[in-house]
Amino acid sequence: MYAKNLKNLNIRDNVIVGSKAANLGELYALKVNVPEGFCITYNAYEEFVKENGINKFIQLYLDENKNGKISLDECSVNIIKSFLHGSMPNHMGMEIFKQYRALGKNVSVAIRSSANMEDLEESSFAGQQDTFLNISGDYNVIEYVKRCWASLWSPRAIDYRMKRNYENNNIKMAVLIQKMISPKASGVVFTCNPMNHRKEEVLVNSAYGLGEAVASGAISPDTYIYDINNKRITYRKKGRKEFRYVNSDSGIKKVFNSSKMIHSYSMNYLNVWRLVKVCKKIEGKFGCPQDIEWGIVNGKIYIVQSRPVTYRRIDTR
Repeated sequence: MYAKNLKNLNIRDNVIVGSKAANLGELYALKVNVPEGFCITYNAYEEFVKENGINKFIQLYLDENKNGKISLDECSVNIIKSFLHGSMPNHMGMEIFKQYRALGKNVSVAIRSSANMEDLEESSFAGQQDTFLNISGDYNVIEYVKRCWASLWSPRAIDYRMKRNYENNNIKMAVLIQKMISPKASGVVFTCNPMNHRKEEVLVNSAYGLGEAVASGAISPDTYIYDINNKRITYRKKGRKEFRYVNSDSGIKKVFNSSKMIHSYSMNYLNVWRLVKVCKKIEGKFGCPQDIEWGIVNGKIYIVQSRPVTYRRIDTR
């Protein structure tokens, strides 16, 4: 099997789809709102690499870089080309088409990595692989799956693994494909305040539009700190929020916010409380503080991703 519906995944499936995708399956079981979708398994990556003879190119260019014959950038470009020029096996492509078409006719999707070394408690690998938003059409989905696989071999991803002594040859990637949402507000929640490591404080970052602007650090978001014990917001600060990303016919686009939007909060008190409640429920499920990406669509809270917070020590006061 090369693709599995997210609703059919659980934490035991992390060995075939990675923890990012497996965690989303657990959230379905928890009755948390998650955008519909499916995950292309490690098996698909491994077979694609084998069928196209890519492993020998990976080893060749990594060795040439190690021996000083080519730069890291040249190494990366050559490996990525081998992925983009590779052919998707027909039986694999048909299974991906079937899962994609089940989401709706030419539906727009987000395509994200779920690699076997991502979202570990000791090292998150966050942001090392590429994400592609608002992609539609059978063959476009296949093309961007290949690009997602190829992003394992970007210069920053290779360098990140090398500096942490992770074996490049052991890396493999599953690919998450989910329906796009068009949130009014979105952002990131840390269920334990990463600024002071206090477990009773939840840190919420939010802004208008798609969550990419917050997750990538492209804008200064609104910040809220919610105290679980006292059941209230103890701190809030407006971010600049100069622009937002929204869905468009050609993918996503940047839209500059009005002065009124910039000088207003992107979340009201009620939605902060509702969001914190959902996120603490997720923390309880996984048994450790979580770094959660979310969006609100027509008042409905969606969770896009949940992974362990990657600091090592938490103040238990």
